[in-house]
Amino acid sequence: MKRIWAIRKDAEAVSPVIATILMVAITVVLAAVLYVMVLGFGGTSQQTPTTQLTKGTITNGVKLTLAAVSIETLWTDVDVLISDGTNDEGWTNLTQGDLDDGAGDRNYFGTVTLGTLVVSLSVTDLSGNGYANQGDYFSVTAVSFLSTSTYTITLIYGPTASSMTSINFNG
Repeated sequence: MKRIWAIRKDAEAVSPVIATILMVAITVVLAAVLYVMVLGFGGTSQQTPTTQLTKGTITNGVKLTLAAVSIETLWTDVDVLISDGTNDEGWTNLTQGDLDDGAGDRNYFGTVTLGTLVVSLSVTDLSGNGYANQGDYFSVTAVSFLSTSTYTITLIYGPTASSMTSINFNG
């Protein structure tokens, strides 16, 4: 039987210099890929959580209940803004120490003056864990919201200064 595959003794491989250069290049490329995978491409980014609000009426105001929040969010990172279309006011730094005292923890965060209207805010953290969770709610009250005005409540995520959600209600 005749051999089809004969070993050629005159054939040469890649030169040792070229082989060394290729091995170093492959090592550098692999190191760069691992670096990008481990440290992330473009650094860290802050994501703004999202949620929805449902409103209910209460004496002299509105009760706003959170739906599921897209990422874990401390109450200290949430600012509550109110607007009547002309004036804007709000509450910032909803101190976690005031909202992590146990289930059903409710805290009063004071008043702001919106034009001539004095508006107050109370937040209830149902689980008392200091985080904004589904079912937590806040009450926005005033002696008399103007029936001819539309008010907007906006939740702002402090670290990104971006809106989490907003809702309108009539006085």
